[in-house]
Amino acid sequence: MAHDASIWRVDTETAPARPTPHADTVPLTWAHDSRTGEPRYIHDAEVIDGSAECQCPACDLSLTPVLAGHPLRRNPTAHFRHPKGAQKDDCTLVAARLAAIRHLQERGFIDLPRRRMSANAIGFSGQGYEGWAEKPGERISITSAVLHDHATALLTLDDGREFLVDLTGQRDAGSDGQGRAIVTLFLSDPAIAMMSPDEIRGRLSLLPDIRWCAHWDDQALQAAASAQAQQAAREAMDAWEAADEAQFHQHPHPDLEPSVTQQWRRETLLHSEVKAILEQASQIATPSLEVKVIRYSPDEFSGEWEDNTLRAEWWTASTTLSLEKTQLEQHQGSIVPDVICTLREPRPFIFGGTEIWLDDDFEELIEDTHSSQRWPQTLLIEVTVTHGIDQEKLRRIQALNMPTLEIDIGSLGGRVTREGLRHLVVNETIGKRWVHHPTLRWRHQILETKLDQHPVTVRFEERLAELRRPRLLATPASEWARIYLAAATEFLDTNTRINKARRAHRGPGPEPEPLGEDSEPWLRLTEAAEALAAHGYPGGADHEMVGGAGIVSRLLSIQHNRGIGYAFSTGYQVLNAIMQSTPDYQHWHTLYLIAVKAYGLDARLTPGQVERYASWRQGVIDKVNAGDETHLRPGRYDALLGVLFPEMAPRLANGYGRNPQSE
Repeated sequence: MAHDASIWRVDTETAPARPTPHADTVPLTWAHDSRTGEPRYIHDAEVIDGSAECQCPACDLSLTPVLAGHPLRRNPTAHFRHPKGAQKDDCTLVAARLAAIRHLQERGFIDLPRRRMSANAIGFSGQGYEGWAEKPGERISITSAVLHDHATALLTLDDGREFLVDLTGQRDAGSDGQGRAIVTLFLSDPAIAMMSPDEIRGRLSLLPDIRWCAHWDDQALQAAASAQAQQAAREAMDAWEAADEAQFHQHPHPDLEPSVTQQWRRETLLHSEVKAILEQASQIATPSLEVKVIRYSPDEFSGEWEDNTLRAEWWTASTTLSLEKTQLEQHQGSIVPDVICTLREPRPFIFGGTEIWLDDDFEELIEDTHSSQRWPQTLLIEVTVTHGIDQEKLRRIQALNMPTLEIDIGSLGGRVTREGLRHLVVNETIGKRWVHHPTLRWRHQILETKLDQHPVTVRFEERLAELRRPRLLATPASEWARIYLAAATEFLDTNTRINKARRAHRGPGPEPEPLGEDSEPWLRLTEAAEALAAHGYPGGADHEMVGGAGIVSRLLSIQHNRGIGYAFSTGYQVLNAIMQSTPDYQHWHTLYLIAVKAYGLDARLTPGQVERYASWRQGVIDKVNAGDETHLRPGRYDALLGVLFPEMAPRLANGYGRNPQSE
């Protein structure tokens, strides 16, 4: 609280408590001049000379001055007297208020406190946001101040505005409907009614406990507070602009519960905001690439042999990728990803490390010291909030075989500002995961191979082979050869048809998937290969035998005069492909010369084909006769091929075209 002798100053602090005299014991020293409308003090000149027509401001009865102009005495003292028998319930209180109003008018100023208003906004999440608007405290000039009624003073400001002062301190907040500002304060101390102007001036230099009921700028303040609350919700990604709401209604929505619709709005907002952030981003932090392969002991060993668990893990550090270009919602194959990013050149190489664990004990760490694999040029990003990527979309992403990153905004939790969201999306890896990455598939195969070569796996396989050996040997090798070739033919023919269908595939439906190593024909083939190995003919499952453009596929095509594993209709077409083989495959060419002779394919050729074949054949013979090792085959498969293709066995047995160093 502060003191200023020339003005009324309004503070909001509580004044110290004072003993309040009863109104009946307080002499009335203030009256209303009915002739001029002004307050009159008992010692005013107009009261002393009798020119004032004094009237009670409360009951409007005429008052008689007693001892006007005489020095104040304790008893009797100068005062105004009501007519005999008059009821004087509120007269002293109203007179006190009249005295205060006179002081206010004489000074011509009042200091008003600040006006502060709040507003709340509810975000899509149900979270509340508060906004505030404030009009600073100010000193205002008044041109007149009169009692509006027994409890209210009406002040007129120098700009013509009117201002109500409720003197009871009990008025509720709210407008009077006429646009006036209203404050309320407690001014009901009867002791004021007996004070002189100087005493009132000292007493009322501070007005305690004033509060606003209404302000001229309430509507604007409320609007500003509401706008601030709405902005706080928008900054927290929990509300949007009116234009966004209009756009939201342009799309049909099912009849949903209001809470579900609000959740839908929030998901739409966050989804759009993240895409907008990515569209402007020049880089993005991505999580580590990780792949794990675990091998358990075969079920055949349960409770009877050693129980070991092998684990191989490959991982990289998180990587920040520089972006050259970013596009939103553009077709990429059979999907429309949220974001398509083109990486800036030069794209970084992919380096990682491999850990090998045996029964949860660390065995080995192998770090990549060299990498020829760069990050792919294109990165796809899917933004999710509540609903993740469904199985159909995942299948299409996997078919594209492009790195695809999911950013799950719903997993971030809590409030987040627009700037905070931008930081999370661009610079952090929280909430991000790799839906697909071509490197992971390749690395998975490498880990599988590494575990295949682990001593524990080799020992398991040797033990399993021992257990299966009696059953496999019970069937003749010739029968296993028949099973082997039938399974190989089925596997190769099926994948040829599937690959043809994949090339012709159009539309959003799933592409057919080729048979893999878990397919039934392949499992039959590998079992037959193991059986043949048990009979002394190993190598049937080797990649050179049954891989792409493998020996078995080519020999079957020559034998049956049609493409098997090739999309060709004749054996010559396959033979023509063989004639154009790269040097890596030329050491097997003598096998195909033997097969052409054994199965009489040369008798089915046209004259032009015969001429071309003869020229190529002679070239192979010349290389063999010259001892050129590029055309001398290893002998490791001759015995097996003699069982699989018995018509070729005599020529294989004579060793023609075999590298003597391989024997």
